[in-house]
Amino acid sequence: MNNKIKTLLTLLLFSFLTFSQVKLEVKAEKTNLKIGEVIQVNYIFNEEGSNFTPPNFNGFNKGGSYVSSNEEYINGDYAIQQVYTFVIQAAKAGKLVLSPATIKFNGKTYASKPVAVSVSNEKAADAIQRNQNSTNVPKPAAVNKSISGANNLLFIDVEVSKTTAFVNEPVEVFYRIYLAPNLEIELNKNMVTKFNNFWSQTEDVQGGWERKVVNNRVYKSKIFKKAILYPQKIGKLEITPITLDLNISYPTGDFDFFGDPEFDVARREIVSNTKHLQVSSLPEKGKPDNFTGAVGTFEFKANVTKNELKSGESLQLDLIVSGKGNLKLFEIPKPNLPSNFEIYEPKHQEFVNENINGISGKIVDSYTIIPQEKGSFKVKSQYFSFFDIKSKTYKTISSEVINLDVSQGENQANVTSVSKSKLAEKSQKTELTSGFEFTFLHFIGGVTLAGLALLFFTLKRNKSAVPETVITEIKPEKKEFSVNDMQQFITNKEVFYQEMELKINAFLHYKFGLEKAELNKENIIQKFQENHISQENTNDFIGLLQNCEKVRYMPTSDGNMQLDFEKLQQLVQIINV
Repeated sequence: MNNKIKTLLTLLLFSFLTFSQVKLEVKAEKTNLKIGEVIQVNYIFNEEGSNFTPPNFNGFNKGGSYVSSNEEYINGDYAIQQVYTFVIQAAKAGKLVLSPATIKFNGKTYASKPVAVSVSNEKAADAIQRNQNSTNVPKPAAVNKSISGANNLLFIDVEVSKTTAFVNEPVEVFYRIYLAPNLEIELNKNMVTKFNNFWSQTEDVQGGWERKVVNNRVYKSKIFKKAILYPQKIGKLEITPITLDLNISYPTGDFDFFGDPEFDVARREIVSNTKHLQVSSLPEKGKPDNFTGAVGTFEFKANVTKNELKSGESLQLDLIVSGKGNLKLFEIPKPNLPSNFEIYEPKHQEFVNENINGISGKIVDSYTIIPQEKGSFKVKSQYFSFFDIKSKTYKTISSEVINLDVSQGENQANVTSVSKSKLAEKSQKTELTSGFEFTFLHFIGGVTLAGLALLFFTLKRNKSAVPETVITEIKPEKKEFSVNDMQQFITNKEVFYQEMELKINAFLHYKFGLEKAELNKENIIQKFQENHISQENTNDFIGLLQNCEKVRYMPTSDGNMQLDFEKLQQLVQIINV
């Protein structure tokens, strides 16, 4: 074999040996760092090795490690690549060296090259001393609390749907967790600080992990909680950070007998970053006079239980606001009714859903009203104003006009006829006085009056001679007040409570001289106090009056007639002593 052939074979053999050379390479993301800066270091071995020994990482905080491998066939030849990845953080300034790592293959030990790293005194933007705890994984027994940042292996970010809002304008808040791919977490306890100056609703979000890149670093990430906030105060408001109590499963850097990475568990409390919301008051321009603070999107209507009734008879007027917005945080304006309608305080009801989508549903104010006269009446359109979130303007909406046909009630007819007769009598007297003319009839009348006066004084003189015992005997005995006759109405709820209210009014007039116009809670309590009636009996009596009003005028209310009847009997007996 000539020298040319030998040289060619030697070159081919050398090229083959070079191509198939077993080696452990090291690749660092960068070698010029700032204090607190985090990098990844990869050790790549092109065979199936074992007993990998990492460097000591002096001068660095080690945040964790993981192993990956790729197997493939190239032109029929089998190839494998093992990658050992370490996440480290520069802990001190100076010239640092990553010592060689080693691995064994076919009885031989292979080593990587050392890596020189230069760390300056300047701190990385997100790397402050408290964040070093986030990369230096604590011992399993420790509970380490830290505020995480976007330069760490694990952190929480608060995402806000808007940075400015009006009072009571809904704002969505999302809590997203970021985690290094080689870490696993388990939630111990979810600790959410109260949202000061907000009405709030929160909800846990179930979902899978997704790939996110932050500061050129790959994380697995997911939204785990959502909140909706209604700001209640103007100014710069803090969205309180959220704290999670976690168990973190992380690779120790060691490997078991089969070469698989070993894991350990540490407990950690992680605090999210803090966000702020600039809240403005609702604009004064265009604000309606009847605006009571409603913010959202609403509808408004007014309903009555009947359109035909008698004077003195009650009906129910419902004012209904429905839609989406701060339904529990405003009032419905009071209705505008004809002056001859008696109106009672409303019953307020809420049919509201509070969930992560906000507040929706309806609120209802139910008024009991009583027309006092017959006739055809129109309940005018009622108006409701709100601030519309979509258009950022005030809107006023109205209900439809309601027609009422009121016929003459029986009790009202008697009252009216008496009033008319008194009015006619008064008119006659006025007419006689204004058109007075002395005639013979007037003379006869005057003589008659004089005779009657003489008779009156004679009787009065004789009355003084009558013994007192005789007077007592002929004096009519005062009849004791009783409510026993109400028993007959106890089978009809509406009639019973109508009669009960009349009896109570009559008793208050009988006992304390209170007229109908004076029958209110304040006057009753005052009279009871003046007459030394106990607080317990006073409360019971007021309670009966309220039962009459509720049961009589509110169809949805229930009353225990027998119990109320017995209570009234007892109170009349006690107070009448």
